[in-house]
Parts: sequence; structure tokens; C-alpha cells
Amino acid sequence: MQFNGEELTFKRIFTFVFGLFVMSFGVAFSITSTLGTTPISSMAYALALITNLSVGTTTFLFNAGLIVVQFLILQSQFKKKRLLQLINCVVFGYFTDVALYFVSSIPFDASVLMCFAYLVLSIFLIALGIFIYLPSNIAPLPGEGCVEAISIVTGWRFSSVKIGFDATVVALALIMCWLWYTNVFGAVYIGTVISAFFVGFTLRQISNLYRHITGRQINVVHK
Repeated sequence: MQFNGEELTFKRIFTFVFGLFVMSFGVAFSITSTLGTTPISSMAYALALITNLSVGTTTFLFNAGLIVVQFLILQSQFKKKRLLQLINCVVFGYFTDVALYFVSSIPFDASVLMCFAYLVLSIFLIALGIFIYLPSNIAPLPGEGCVEAISIVTGWRFSSVKIGFDATVVALALIMCWLWYTNVFGAVYIGTVISAFFVGFTLRQISNLYRHITGRQINVVHK
């Protein structure tokens, strides 16, 4: 079976699913750290705080909404294969709830040292998850797909759109917490800013280390 010009093998499916699984633990550790979630997860977590729904459920709803946004942006350029991002919505949402269940069972004393240890671990796991899942080239997470859609329509660089997109999501999460939640920094805090800078940096270091050890280059840009 062919998919995106490549044979859809068990290895591709496994790395895709396993990468999302690893990323979900990164999100879980960022939430548990109490220092703020990653930029792309901030809106889902803000919705969870406001509605009392599970983070997995709000992650699904938010990501599904981003697919609708892609359709509105691209219109006639919207390809049916983008609907495969719905698989990500379901899988990543479910994995996030599972990861939060396991991470919340780990003793956590909320000390400054442990909070930052969780934050560092979350950054590493998110970067590692991206490194694992993107090369499978099956379907991007809707956040990335939305950035790509804006880039296609405007002609702006993907990296530039990504910065603006993440900043917008974080700003909306802050506003939502301010309007409907007692703690304005419930979903967004210093860890959100740190993650915004260091996830990409960590991803590059993982890629460089892999190339140094194996002599092979992994493409971490979705095609």
C-alpha cells in the first residue's frame, strides 16, 4: 500500500504512533511541572481548566478545530489527505490522558528543583517524539498543518509563521484563563516560554547526535 509516495509499512505506522506516544508524555510532564505547558498545548489545557473536561478531550477538540481552520484558509487547495490529521486528534488526545494518568501517579513534591526537572524532561520528550514521528511522513499534527496552510496561502516562511502561530495560541490561552479561570497563569507560565525556545534546539541536538552515531541524516520536516 502506498501513502505519500512511500510504502505504508508496519515500521512507518509504529514510529508514527510511538512518536505521538512519547510526545504525549512530554505534554504530561509539562502540565505536572506547574511551570506552564508547551505553546501548542496551552490552549487545550486552558480549555480543560475552564470546562473540567479531560486534557485529552480538549486536545482532540482543539486539534479538530485547527483542521477546520485549515479548510477555511486553503479552501479549494484543501486536500482530502489533510483529514487524516483526525487520526492524530484521536490518538494524541487519548495518549495525553494516559500519560497524565501515569505521570500524576509519580510522587511530586512541587519543589523548584523538581518542577524544573519535569520541565526539562518534557522538553526532551517532546523533541524526541517529533524526531520519531515526523520522518514517518504520514500526517502532521493539526498545529503544524495549520502553520503549513498559512504558509501556503501567504507565501511566508514556515518558521516565521510558526513563531506567530505559537504566540497567538499562547496569547489566546492567557486571555481565556484571565476571563474564565481564577489563575491567569494556569496554562501559560515561564515554562511555556522556555519550551518555545528549547524544543527546537533540543530537536536539532538529537538529530545531530543521531547523525554522529549512525552516519545517517533523519529528515524531521514533514513533506
